[in-house]
Parts: sequence; structure tokens; C-alpha cells
Amino acid sequence: MTRYFEESLAKLRKRLVKMLILVDDQLDHSFKVLLNSDDETLKTIKHNENKVDKLDIKIDKLCQAIFALEQPVAHDLRFIMGSLKASNEIERIGDIAYDIAKRAETVSKFSESLNEYKLPYFMDQLRKLFAQTTEAFINLNKTLAAEIIEDCKNGKKQYKQIFNDIVAGMNEKSDLIAIATDLILITHDFERIMGHIENIAEAIIFIVEAKIIKHKELKSSIDIITEKKRKKEKKRKAAILETNEKAETTEINSAVPEIQSSEVTGKKES
Repeated sequence: MTRYFEESLAKLRKRLVKMLILVDDQLDHSFKVLLNSDDETLKTIKHNENKVDKLDIKIDKLCQAIFALEQPVAHDLRFIMGSLKASNEIERIGDIAYDIAKRAETVSKFSESLNEYKLPYFMDQLRKLFAQTTEAFINLNKTLAAEIIEDCKNGKKQYKQIFNDIVAGMNEKSDLIAIATDLILITHDFERIMGHIENIAEAIIFIVEAKIIKHKELKSSIDIITEKKRKKEKKRKAAILETNEKAETTEINSAVPEIQSSEVTGKKES
């Protein structure tokens, strides 16, 4: 491993950690603005959004340079590929955080509705998950990454319920209609953030174990279909075997009278 290669990997790691910390601040500012609209904080979020975008571009260029000048293999190759993936997901979270902040002016006035649909709770949940993701990446902790994936899968189910509750509430509370669209979009944004966090955790597991667990549900579906086909084929073979056995039994049974008749005829002739 050349000195340039070692320095490049260290620089890549440092930039990714910096990006994670910056987006963590973005989420914090965005959620605070959502609860209490503040123009100055919104400007800070916009400024930091540009920083996140620049970091994302720098990481892309650095990875391209490493691939062009070096020949990374094994763990180093996985780290670079996983970092590219993580960088893209982190950048998307930063974009979504800014989108959420832009809706604050309308929604922040309805704190009662925000509390009713547990938005502050979900904000804390996302902050906690993102902080854990940062920790998992810094330490390349595959166990923590696996826990994050499981928490994200459970969390996304909760968002679907909140969406249904908001839609149902529109029929009962006329004042909710004014912010219902924004609430639904914000809830969807929370779900998207959780999806990106899950993808980062998957990238961490790929770096550590060289395991690709993307589209696990799809693989499970394929396994189910394969199992069904296997059982169907097993039943078909069993049916054929049963038919053959019945045919053989029938043939034997039909042959018995003929044998008995031949024996009787033989005795008479004697």
C-alpha cells in the first residue's frame, strides 16, 4: 500500500465523518425550525446544504482518483464503494432536511397537531438513529448497523399508520385541512430519511462483511416462490409414483385370476 493510498483513504474517511456531523446538525436545525419557525436558522440550513453538496462532490472526485491511480482490493475496495454509497445517502438526507425546514412557516403554528400526530417523537427517533449511524460508521460496527436496519424497518411501519391517521383526521377536524398536505409530506420525508439511514447501515455491513443485503424482501419473495415450486414438483412426482404403484397393483391383481385359472386347468388335466 502506497503512502498516497493511505493518505487518500484517511482523507475519504475524514470527509465522510465531517459530512455525517454536518447533516446531523442539519436535522437538528430543521426539526427545531419545524417546531418554532425561525428565518435565521432557515438561512443557516440553506448555507450548510451547500456545504454538504460540495463535500459530496469532493468525495466522488476523491474516490475516482483512488480508482484511477491505485488498485484497491478486498476491504479497501469495499470501503471506497461503501463510502460512495453512504455519501449519496447522506447528501439526500441533507436535501430532505432542507425541504422539511421550508414547510416550517406553515406547520409550526399548529403545535397541537404536531404533538397529536407524534411528529416531535419521530424527530427524536430520527436524530437518535442518525447519531447511531454516525457511530456505526466511525467504528465500523456491524452489530449496531444491523440494529439500525431493524429499527428502520419497524419505524417505517409507524409512518404508514400516521399517514392513515392524518387522512382520517381531515374528515373530523376542519382546521387540520389547512396543514394536512404539509403534514403528510413531512411524514413522508421522515420515512424517506429513515430509508436513507437504513441504506447507510447496509453499506457499513457491506464494508465489514462483504455482504449485500439490499432488497432482502425481494430475495425472501424469490425464496418463497422457489419453495412453492419445489413443493409442487414434489407433489407431482409423488402423484406419478402413486399412479404407477396403482397400475402395478391393478396389473398384479388382474394377473392373479389368470394364474389361479391355469393352476385349476392343470389339476383337471392331471
